[in-house]
Amino acid sequence: MFELLLHGFPVAFALASFWSNTERKLLLLNLGLCIAIGSLLAFEQAWGGAVVITVAGLSTSYRLVKNKLLSPIATYITLITMMVIVLTVNNLTGKTSLIEAMPALTFMAYRFGELHCKEAGLRVCMIIGSINFTAYGVITQTWGLAITEALFAVSNLWYYMKLRRAMRTSPI
Repeated sequence: MFELLLHGFPVAFALASFWSNTERKLLLLNLGLCIAIGSLLAFEQAWGGAVVITVAGLSTSYRLVKNKLLSPIATYITLITMMVIVLTVNNLTGKTSLIEAMPALTFMAYRFGELHCKEAGLRVCMIIGSINFTAYGVITQTWGLAITEALFAVSNLWYYMKLRRAMRTSPI
């Protein structure tokens, strides 16, 4: 039963993402997803993914608290520093295959969007990251993660398309 809850909790957050019509709601839901998916991955002993999600939650928290974007240089320095941490943990745990690198690639897309992009760019980065993490969930048979990320990709695509339509019809 506990395992079913761990798989279901992220799916509930992903379903809630269909109501994340603002950047702030999106970031709050992403933080909730980080907590839920991090717990699930730790339970599944997918340590590379768990570490990535934990660091991701810290990045999301920074964006929520500071409510500002980083400069390009600060973004790249932060991404490189966080990637070194993640890849070091992967190396120490012996998880150096391409499959184990997939969470790090997702991490890069999400973090770049959170730290450097406004809402439309953030949603594009999250779509790319979610598609990659969906594949990781399918490969590692972490079905709650796969379903969650697929739903998150769809909801972000929906809101991205709404943003694009609004930009095309608004007078500048």
